[in-house]
Amino acid sequence: MESRDSVEYIQKEHLEIVRLADQMAGALVLAAKSDFASRQKGLAGLRNAWDGLLGIRQHCGSEDSMLESDFHHYLEPSEYERLRREHQAINRLVSSLLRELPFATADSVRDLCPEGEELLERIHKHLAFEEDMLWHVEERRGEYQYK
Repeated sequence: MESRDSVEYIQKEHLEIVRLADQMAGALVLAAKSDFASRQKGLAGLRNAWDGLLGIRQHCGSEDSMLESDFHHYLEPSEYERLRREHQAINRLVSSLLRELPFATADSVRDLCPEGEELLERIHKHLAFEEDMLWHVEERRGEYQYK
């Protein structure tokens, strides 16, 4: 895959992750409510996010290797290390939710809300950082092409 294609692919994944995060945010609001029916809807919404959560986990695991040469060549070591650490933290939160979700009930779903909210916060911060890093990759690639 060409470097430009890789960057565009990652940006497309980011849009899908933002859509999933918005879906999950709505489900978490319902899951945190006091009435049983809302919690049931919230739990169903979180369970509907299952495939998307698997996609996030795959994104965090595969993205580094897919763009490895660009990231290694064009990012500072500290930038690259931050990217990897954030992927690992998000992956841990996703894995934890995926372990707990099958056992959650409408009565216990509120227990998942803090972890779900932390995941969404990390996702949003990470995507902003990663978009910035993708911009740096493209910018620096342009600088090096003309030397």
